[in-house]
Amino acid sequence: MRKRRTCLLWPSLLLGLAALAGAQGEHITPFTGTWKLNLSKSTFDPGPPFKSFTLTFTSDGARHLDLIGAGGQPFKAALPWSDGKEVSVIVTQGSMQNVVAVSRIKGKTFDDTWTENGKMIEKVHGVVSPDGRTLTVTVEGPTPQGGTFHNRVVFDRQ
Repeated sequence: MRKRRTCLLWPSLLLGLAALAGAQGEHITPFTGTWKLNLSKSTFDPGPPFKSFTLTFTSDGARHLDLIGAGGQPFKAALPWSDGKEVSVIVTQGSMQNVVAVSRIKGKTFDDTWTENGKMIEKVHGVVSPDGRTLTVTVEGPTPQGGTFHNRVVFDRQ
């Protein structure tokens, strides 16, 4: 009888350890899911606004950006889970190069600092609404002309 319990215990233990190891690779947060730009609730200073913007947070903690700029130029990028460490931003479409970001998610907020070629290009602060249906992101940084920009980008959960 004791031998039989041991035979049943080991597979259960191994299965439990495998599930725990898999869960450690997941980063489910209030942001996890797909968000689409709500242009009517967003502000861009200076404008013009994006034509479209979809932001996806995956369960492994990665973030994917898919947008069309005001002039019609597409931009696609992804950044892995950062948790306060500098990570490379993978730009698959667009003109940005040597981009890194530091991101920290705490509760229903996240804060990023993005740099390109060693220069800060934007600071980002995002907040999920109490009902979990709206994501408001403020983005600030320098413009190429020497001024600054301040955007308030509102997303709806899909």
